[in-house]
Amino acid sequence: MAVVHAEMGVWSRPWDHRFHMYGGQVCNTLMAGSWDDRTPLHDAALQGRLLPLRRLLSQGYSVGLATLDGITPLHEACVGGHFTCAKLLLEHGADANAVSIDGDTPLFSACSSGNPALVSLILMYSSAHHPAHLRCSPLHEAATRGHTACVELLLSHGVNVDMEMPCIGTPLYCACESKSTECVQRLLISGADVQCGRGPDTPLHAAARVSGQKEVELLLEYGADRTSRNSKGNKPLDLTTDQNIKQLLQAAGPSSLSQLCRWCIRRSLGQKRLNKTQMLCLPNSLQNYLLYH
Repeated sequence: MAVVHAEMGVWSRPWDHRFHMYGGQVCNTLMAGSWDDRTPLHDAALQGRLLPLRRLLSQGYSVGLATLDGITPLHEACVGGHFTCAKLLLEHGADANAVSIDGDTPLFSACSSGNPALVSLILMYSSAHHPAHLRCSPLHEAATRGHTACVELLLSHGVNVDMEMPCIGTPLYCACESKSTECVQRLLISGADVQCGRGPDTPLHAAARVSGQKEVELLLEYGADRTSRNSKGNKPLDLTTDQNIKQLLQAAGPSSLSQLCRWCIRRSLGQKRLNKTQMLCLPNSLQNYLLYH
């Protein structure tokens, strides 16, 4: 009980005025470093402590306080995946479009934590097409970490499924590299280009390199070219020692005409028009075939 009282006593103290404001940022003049210029508001948000967070705001803490690295309490709440804390901060006017010095936004942090409810909340206050996302893409982060529900939310808000980031590649490439099978499947179903990876290095190259058998199977099902070469002249087959994957990649025989037609139509429709196949007046069985249902 004494420990509880001691902790509550810390949170009930007034703000330590050794912290000074510099252009909307906070810096502790007694210490140096990005971690030392944090406020109790940052700590409460990161740890998901709703009552102390509410108390600190009532004491006059500014919801927009940022560290020298541009980290706000909302960033911290999203990193921790704390929905209620993020909601409280947003209701008090927190900037959902705040960008850290590294290009991180609250949406990026929410996708990193993998909380779809939190991602949905941030999207109510922020655009999924924020310019900072070209530096730190929420979709790439969600795909890399295997957060399929977050991937689906972002795609439903019109995020480009084939956005290629320098030195990182496309979301599909990232998902293959991290062997995030469900994300790979969701991205492919949503119309991701099976050949778009990181330059000439395709998602199939990435999947073969990390011995992702399930990913290789999915990519081949969606029309990946097993003969494509990367910048070093390597085929996917050259990058794996897994015998099962070797057998998949060495499987002989051309693709069926129906498969070739499906891949061609899907490429023609693209991500934005893929779910409008009902406008083509096709039989349900054919629509389902085109959508891999």
